[in-house]
Amino acid sequence: MEPVGWLLLVLLGAWAALDGVSAGQFMISRPLVTGTVTGLVLGDPTTGFLLGLTLDLFHLGVVPAGGVRLPEPGPAAIPAVYAAILVGSEGGLAVGFSVGVVLALVGGAAVILQRRWQGRLVEGLEGAGTDPGDLTRRLLLALGLDGVRGAVLVAVGLGVVWAVPAGWRAAWVAGWPLAEATTWALLLACAALPAGAVAGNLTPERGRVLLLVGGLVVGMALGFWMPGS
Repeated sequence: MEPVGWLLLVLLGAWAALDGVSAGQFMISRPLVTGTVTGLVLGDPTTGFLLGLTLDLFHLGVVPAGGVRLPEPGPAAIPAVYAAILVGSEGGLAVGFSVGVVLALVGGAAVILQRRWQGRLVEGLEGAGTDPGDLTRRLLLALGLDGVRGAVLVAVGLGVVWAVPAGWRAAWVAGWPLAEATTWALLLACAALPAGAVAGNLTPERGRVLLLVGGLVVGMALGFWMPGS
């Protein structure tokens, strides 16, 4: 990867981390967005979009509200797409999906550590008597920490994926037994389980039937449309 591309992806990771809770919440932090942008930067927008969509479905129930410990899928989708494109072929899709899931858990754990540190920033503050300048500095420091955390997560993820020997990647691709269409079907099935659980809790019985029928139609359409089907 060119240095400019690497820098763009690291900055995208910082933006996605900030957008999740701290600033904006413009949905930049969704894997569908970060995955698609990563694919555009790396020259393979189709893989970026489809893998981002799959990871987004898998984490559909993740709502960063309150103090709940949840995975952070947005920044994690960036190394995931990079891994899928770097490894290539059908086996790369499985590697990318796995990287996205694991790094999302790592990102969630990092968010907990960050919140604990941010709690120390406000210790001793007294609302009415607080210096506005001091409060602003602490706020900017907390925002900066969130962005740096996302950038580091993406940089480390990209570095680990890049450091995997080419021989290992080739051996994995050679040993992957499924065709491309079958691999996509498997990944989408894994992603549909948590997405279906969320939809089932939000819709009445009749709506669940419609979701099932709609899912079957979309699945068959994707099966015909996917390359290699």
